[in-house]
Amino acid sequence: MIWVVAYSGWRVGSKADWFFGASVFSAVVVALWLALTIQRQALGNAADAVDQLRRELAAVAARSAEELAHARELHRLQGEFHRAEVEAHRELARVQRAQLLAQQQRQATIDVSRAIGAHTHTLAMLWDQGANIVRIEDPQEREQALQPIFERISQVVNDFAVELANAHVLVEDDRLHAALNRVNDAVLMAIRVAEDVHAAFIDGRTPEPNPIPPVQLLLRERAAEARHLAWELLSAGLGKA
Repeated sequence: MIWVVAYSGWRVGSKADWFFGASVFSAVVVALWLALTIQRQALGNAADAVDQLRRELAAVAARSAEELAHARELHRLQGEFHRAEVEAHRELARVQRAQLLAQQQRQATIDVSRAIGAHTHTLAMLWDQGANIVRIEDPQEREQALQPIFERISQVVNDFAVELANAHVLVEDDRLHAALNRVNDAVLMAIRVAEDVHAAFIDGRTPEPNPIPPVQLLLRERAAEARHLAWELLSAGLGKA
């Protein structure tokens, strides 16, 4: 265009006007080109920014998902730990209760054995003192002399009944219940023997052979069986702790 203005023979106005117009046109073209270039660059930058934002959002979402998964796993583990801790406390309480019960059962059988010991002592006292009382001529005097001994036997039997009832309340093991019942059977037998000996002494007779030692032995054996079983139960409870 500049060549046309400078060297052609056209008369289209002054050359200065044409140069000015050409300059303006060139400036407009350059401005448009720059505008388009800037626009394309801006669009490219915007696209890059959008892609970057998408990548960052994806990374944030991934981190959030991972953190959420970790939080859920932590919550699950905390729940399991809490349940395990509660169960451990329950098991400890159960073991402690079982041990306490076993100790109480053993103590109850010891108390029963003490009552049995007192009973065997009164049976021996009945025989020893009865051997002298039987020599008294008057039956009424013999009965009066034997009365304190028999009252003592009755008191000991009552004490045994109380200890036996307490033991049955504490005991939960069927085998120990059965062992205590066998002790009670032996006591009932001893009562019958004591009544027979008492009646014989009042009649002025001395029973032959002496029925006291066998029943004393039976009482001790039955009481020892109950104590041994109670100790086994206690030892088993301690072994499970």
